[in-house]
Amino acid sequence: MAVLIIGSVSNDILRIQKYFKRIELMNIHSFTTVETAIQFDNLFLKEDIQLIVYDAKLNLTNCEAHCQNIESLKKWSDAPILLSTSYEKPIILDRLFEVGIFDIILKPFDFTHFKTRVHVALKYQIETKLRKQHQDKLAKDLAIAKNVQKSALTPALTLPHIELDGLYVTSHTLGGDMYCWFELDEDLTAVILFDVMGHGVAASLITMSIRSLLKGIITRLIDPVSVMKELNSQIYELFSTDDLDSFLVTAIYMVIDKKNRTLQYVNASHPAGVLFGKYGETVTLTANSPILGLFPAIQVKAKRVRLTGWHRIILYTDGLLTLQDDQEIDLNFFHSYASQNNSYALQKFSQQYELTDQPLEDDVTVVSITITL
Repeated sequence: MAVLIIGSVSNDILRIQKYFKRIELMNIHSFTTVETAIQFDNLFLKEDIQLIVYDAKLNLTNCEAHCQNIESLKKWSDAPILLSTSYEKPIILDRLFEVGIFDIILKPFDFTHFKTRVHVALKYQIETKLRKQHQDKLAKDLAIAKNVQKSALTPALTLPHIELDGLYVTSHTLGGDMYCWFELDEDLTAVILFDVMGHGVAASLITMSIRSLLKGIITRLIDPVSVMKELNSQIYELFSTDDLDSFLVTAIYMVIDKKNRTLQYVNASHPAGVLFGKYGETVTLTANSPILGLFPAIQVKAKRVRLTGWHRIILYTDGLLTLQDDQEIDLNFFHSYASQNNSYALQKFSQQYELTDQPLEDDVTVVSITITL
């Protein structure tokens, strides 16, 4: 661990060095300018910097030059900066605090005053370093959690009559988006997309808990009404709290029946999906049931849509609706790529709206289903 002193050679610099040795800080490096200190560190100095003392003869004329030096130091190092000066006018000192000094050591020096200021700065430096280490660990844990959640998404599925694929773009926080599908038999395919309200670790954990329930519920019950009622009951029982908004879930679940050429779905307060026909005709899969988890039991109604020939269904979560204000999402984009497979259309959609090139406030999830009967 090292201490840097920056200032012209003088009795003041020598006294600062002497005071540091009295408080047993021996690894001291002195430089006449900020530029030489930064250059020396980049070339030779390997220790972490604990503290920087910047000695300055302040006046109104040179204030901004010193401010620029301190800004350079702040960009270069996270170590607290103590300003050593005899200048006491508040207007100048306030400006120096604005650009990043931690504290002031006034001249003429008093050892007790010096030691106190240094110890406070060193304590701050240690706490800052520990906080940064903690934040780095949280960032790593967050990345792992995102990857685990992403790995639970069902991979693309291609069957003679149906193709399914999904696009999942994570935000800077953990979210509650999840999709999955199941080939129930040679005729029936089940698809569900859901979104746990809120963000963070709690939403992610609940998302994964619900995901673990889905296969058992869907393969056992199949029927959209029965599945959504059971899912609501499970969510209410497992995650209901006094905070009504904490763990509510929107979802859209559908069963595609190849034999009977039908789509049967329930939309529990989820953003409306869109079903495109071969010639651009559309059917909006609007909400027809309450949000999941608010009540112990809910009334659920399924809707049925006849399927003939080629169709593409687009489902998405509300993260798609919270992009930048000047971006208007046009889902007809997917019909313009009717001749392309789902994966290609999703890739082009992501590029069109630069989903991977902008900071997202919420996860963005889009599912594309192509049916050919």
